[in-house]
Amino acid sequence: MDSQALTIELDDEQFEAVLGDNLLSSLLSQGADVRYGCRAGACGACLLYDASSCESILSCQTAVASAMSLTRQTPAESSVFSVLRNIPLDEVSIELTLLGPSDESFGDRVFVSFPFEKLSDEQAHFYECMALNPAGAPLKAVLQKKYLSAGDWLRALALSSNDKLDVQLSTGVRKGRLLFEMDIADSPVVVISSPENEIFESYWREALLDYTPMFLGHFALYANNDLTLSLADDALMAFLQEALANSGSTSLQLIYHGQNVSAKDWSLLLRPLRIHPNQLHFVR
Repeated sequence: MDSQALTIELDDEQFEAVLGDNLLSSLLSQGADVRYGCRAGACGACLLYDASSCESILSCQTAVASAMSLTRQTPAESSVFSVLRNIPLDEVSIELTLLGPSDESFGDRVFVSFPFEKLSDEQAHFYECMALNPAGAPLKAVLQKKYLSAGDWLRALALSSNDKLDVQLSTGVRKGRLLFEMDIADSPVVVISSPENEIFESYWREALLDYTPMFLGHFALYANNDLTLSLADDALMAFLQEALANSGSTSLQLIYHGQNVSAKDWSLLLRPLRIHPNQLHFVR
């Protein structure tokens, strides 16, 4: 092993990185399953928890300086929530409305776990969700079949009013500030989603009503193993050109709800349209 190679522990796996390497790039090059989005430190998708420093780090902005012990799970407080409503949205997704001790609101991240038999060998698993409710309202989240185990999907479908769930709420983060921090008040806005996030269109529309009267539409990228190829879609370019025309002289704001498309890739698409990088906002 190279004298400069350092061991990076990520949950139950071990990887090697060279001193000074970008942490995210090094992990991805070795096949690590690490989420990422903008690769510019804006979206937070690549957040990992450093057990040695007890701090969360943006892996895309971290240079490897020593051996590291990392986990994908950020410490959170777990609370019991009651199911108020369980509404099927389609064959592969449901909307849960939950009542419990939460001040989370639109854009905040929560983790939901389903009841399981105490004598079973199966372990409870927490699934990450985005809070979709306004501030002060009961917690609302969408669960999608593709992200759940087969057993947990059946448990999710069977949930009824007053059933109990464990919900982990992230600690040490500001709550309900997603749209506020985008600084998009009264600006024309479009939302572009990765394929799996197309279902969130109505939630974006409702949330943006409080911030701008100029929601100009939603576009879902077509499914592709390499999402960057979806940026070459003529339909996407036509959508953006129409939005620019409808926005008048005001700067058009873009929200990308998804992962695995970097800020650099977006910049190559948006530059000919004279859309500045600071008009693009990432949400994982």
